[in-house]
Amino acid sequence: MRIGPVLSNGIAGTRPADSGLDAGVERTMGGVPTFPHGRPLTWADLEAMPDDGHRFELVDGVLVMSPSPRPVHQRVVARLLVALTAVCPPELEVLPAPVDVVLADDTVFIPDLVVGRREQFTKQALIGPPVLAVEVLSPRTRHVDLELKRAKFQEVGCENYWMIDYDSPWLRCLHWENGVYVEQARSDGEEIIELQFPFAVKLSAQSLVR
Repeated sequence: MRIGPVLSNGIAGTRPADSGLDAGVERTMGGVPTFPHGRPLTWADLEAMPDDGHRFELVDGVLVMSPSPRPVHQRVVARLLVALTAVCPPELEVLPAPVDVVLADDTVFIPDLVVGRREQFTKQALIGPPVLAVEVLSPRTRHVDLELKRAKFQEVGCENYWMIDYDSPWLRCLHWENGVYVEQARSDGEEIIELQFPFAVKLSAQSLVR
């Protein structure tokens, strides 16, 4: 039995049944990989998949496929990358997607932008909770970014989680304190906020969109 179709913005309806992978990853006509049924997938399974431009993540061993980002989405990521790189301290590094963030063997995310300690980065991925994970919301990934990813990053102790809505626009910055996320600051439109975590920077939501 094979895994069913993977939603373009969500989680497949079934988990993969026999241990071990086939000799090579098969794909459906839509380009979605198929795996043996019977066990949760792992990061090793993702690494065995061909690099064909699709963006796949794992949540508790279940495969998630994200749609291709729109130009405005990439504009926000590019603006934020420039702003954070300019003030990032040398012990940290700012990188845009795609970078695998391995939170557990069965949970691997690809944030739109990530800040990590340099020693966390290997040749393949960032290992463990990042210092900052940023997600730019889109209609097809909104629920996953607002709820599922936020909960998982909070669970593993990711120090900072930011969400950006380019339609409104707004920027919401959460900081991890005593096991839960609390709102550090929020920018609506042109409002400039001064952030201290993960390092000092001034931002406005509108400046990331235009």
